[in-house]
Amino acid sequence: MGLMRSVALPPLYKYLGVQGAKLTLRNRTFKHAKPSDFNDTEDLTIQSIFPEETEVALKKIEHGFTDMILQHLNDPPTCSSPMQEQIALIQHVYRTNPEAADVVKTEMANEGAEPVFDISYMRMRAEAFVKEINEFMQSYRVLCVTTHKDCEKMWSGYADNHKGIALRIEPNLAKDSKFQRFYPVIYHEKRPPLYDDALEFIAASLFGNQEARRRATLEKIVYTKTLEWDHENEYRLAIPMRQNEEPWNTLPYHPEEITELYLGLAMEKADMDDIVDMAQAINPNIAIFGAKRGADGKLGFDRV
Repeated sequence: MGLMRSVALPPLYKYLGVQGAKLTLRNRTFKHAKPSDFNDTEDLTIQSIFPEETEVALKKIEHGFTDMILQHLNDPPTCSSPMQEQIALIQHVYRTNPEAADVVKTEMANEGAEPVFDISYMRMRAEAFVKEINEFMQSYRVLCVTTHKDCEKMWSGYADNHKGIALRIEPNLAKDSKFQRFYPVIYHEKRPPLYDDALEFIAASLFGNQEARRRATLEKIVYTKTLEWDHENEYRLAIPMRQNEEPWNTLPYHPEEITELYLGLAMEKADMDDIVDMAQAINPNIAIFGAKRGADGKLGFDRV
């Protein structure tokens, strides 16, 4: 996503089943998933553009459009042509003839006024836009990690019912590691709309920093999940594929970035030996821990 990190990351762990663990260690790469491969089928998607129905949002924009222009009367439009020239012309008219804005608002208040927007067309465009965004998000590749090394659900779901492992990932700052760009997921009751307010959306689309706006929109999609997944306390590294780039799903890591290995409670001895040998071949200094269950039933780990 191209952002600079200003705070240190917490400890981050990647759960892997036996096969995934062996591939990750043998090939010295992590798999970066395509969104359509996620367990949560709504993940990295948007369900709506606005909190309200499209018709309601468009009416809100329609009736608030003139006041919004007046609030930005001297701000240069940042939207693309030909809209940029049209907005600049409206601003010029309102600056040179302030009464014109009142005339427009009065006309818009009339029940028989001609709608500024074609509702059926705009609904169709809104639905098409949601589809386009969701298709675009499939070009992202995502590595998901967690701050929890002792989460029962994750050991069961992502590590073959305790037969797999967890690896701690620590970015090598001296090598400008991509792992510096892990960012936390924010959990909501339901996936939020792309824009929180219809008028704020139109103001930002006409006068905002468009690059920052696009980045914020993408980040909102990438780093949002619903509350049913909040036990994962997830961090993500999201990397977009470049135009015309050959599809890929793995990226290498620096050997020293795999710093800790956690062995599941139910690991087969042969799998354990193979995985420990591979991990130590990658990083001879890797710390290895075996899982145990305490008297209270909770997971713990002892250094091997």
